Amino acid sequence: MLSLRMENELRTTFEVGTRLRAHGLTEQLTQVGMSNDTDIVDFSDNSCTCREFQINRMPCVHATRAACLRGMSLYDLCSPYYTSEYWRGAYSETIYPVMREVDWIVPNEITGTPIRPSNVRRPPGRPPTRRQRSRFESATRLRKCTHCGGLGHNRSTCSNPIRPPTV
Repeated sequence: MLSLRMENELRTTFEVGTRLRAHGLTEQLTQVGMSNDTDIVDFSDNSCTCREFQINRMPCVHATRAACLRGMSLYDLCSPYYTSEYWRGAYSETIYPVMREVDWIVPNEITGTPIRPSNVRRPPGRPPTRRQRSRFESATRLRKCTHCGGLGHNRSTCSNPIRPPTV
């Protein structure tokens, strides 16, 4: 059984995938997508040309649609790392606290080795001003107008009457 978060992720991916068209190319290959934007899912090595299936080890929208077309279980395509049993097993053993730092026995070759900063250069160009959102974060936030208090627009585009001040 998948963890609750991954179960919800799989359900969302499945719902998005139902809107795509799919047809089998061979016994293992399935083409999924709309018009010119298509990807190919290969069930022989659980891969998709969008590469999301390989990276996350969780079926992408293309793989969920292809699996439904072929009558496969979506849970068989998920990595066992996402199951609740796997997480319980990972934390089932006793975790011992770390001793005080003054009691540590550290070899001389480790204490005598100087630690230098890595040789990483900053990439050329202006650094990004906004952080990139992950796939799980929602990207849309509704604006709130300071003129009328309405949602979906701002003061400069407002055509509503002024709201009375609240006391």
